[in-house]
Amino acid sequence: MYATHTPNLLSDALERAYSRSFLDTSYQPLQLGKAVRQLGRALKRAVTATGRFIADAINAQAEARARDMHYTRTPW
Repeated sequence: MYATHTPNLLSDALERAYSRSFLDTSYQPLQLGKAVRQLGRALKRAVTATGRFIADAINAQAEARARDMHYTRTPW
């Protein structure tokens, strides 16, 4: 008998083993609270990094102004 003539291409033993291995895996269901906490932490890190970048830019401008009293914000 050819595999193309059977409605199920997997043998019963293979199908049982596949089902058992699929059910035995350490599948973790989606945990909404954990995902929200991770998203919150990532957002906090992004806001902190952006704030530090802005502060560094402001400090660099202040240092340049202190070194050269003719400093303006225009690049030309």
